[in-house]
Amino acid sequence: MLPAPGAPGPSRESPASGPGVSTPAGPSPAAPHGSQPSSSPACRLSARPRAASPGADGSPLRQAGRGGMAAAGFLAAGLARVLFYPTLLYTLFRGKTSGRAHRDWYHRIDPTVLLGALPLRSMTRKLVQDENVRGVITMNEEYETRFLCNSSQEWKRVGVEQLRLSTVDMTGIPTLANLQKGVQFALKYQSLGQCVYVHCKAGRSRSATMVAAYLIQVHNWTPEEAITVIAKIRSHIYIRPGHLKVLKEFYKINAGAAKDETGHTSKT
Repeated sequence: MLPAPGAPGPSRESPASGPGVSTPAGPSPAAPHGSQPSSSPACRLSARPRAASPGADGSPLRQAGRGGMAAAGFLAAGLARVLFYPTLLYTLFRGKTSGRAHRDWYHRIDPTVLLGALPLRSMTRKLVQDENVRGVITMNEEYETRFLCNSSQEWKRVGVEQLRLSTVDMTGIPTLANLQKGVQFALKYQSLGQCVYVHCKAGRSRSATMVAAYLIQVHNWTPEEAITVIAKIRSHIYIRPGHLKVLKEFYKINAGAAKDETGHTSKT
């Protein structure tokens, strides 16, 4: 048996303590004649082998699962970067073409909110002067707007405040916290009688989810009702199951808060 760390010499196994439990070697008080030597409880406790800890993140299987999810998220973000410009060119083509293939670049959803694709620099004057836009909610990651759109400082110079709530293109889903931030931002400009332009790359998924949350907040609509209203105005929006799930969470919190304000107990 290997000596315990810090022990002065090899340990000897005590018959009373059983296999694997050792007592420190060295001088000890003399035991009465015929009595069995025994280990103290402290020695038995400190000498007992310790089980390996699974770690703060749980079992190895759970950690492996989280690692796989992180890898999948990384790959999805990489794929979004690779496909960004090809899909943006497609959006530009649909905006320029005529007939049934045409898609308007943006739509007004209500007196406060406009939902659309990237606010290109060439659109700045139109949005500020014609549409009274004083706030912009950007659902894109920074690389998506770096070369084509105004920076936060450029928006500020024309009297527009930008709120960036970065969400991965194509596969990303806005977080519940970001939906709440975006809605409060839009409500601030609603109270001022000014407008907010909500966008992602094509104005179909990330930004449409944000606008749906805004409508849920303002009208206490269900997610399905909010999505239906948006789709009647901007028919090419695309809400995936993940987007609908976070909107249902938002609706549940919003409905509970509304019940609390009227003096009723909200359901959990």
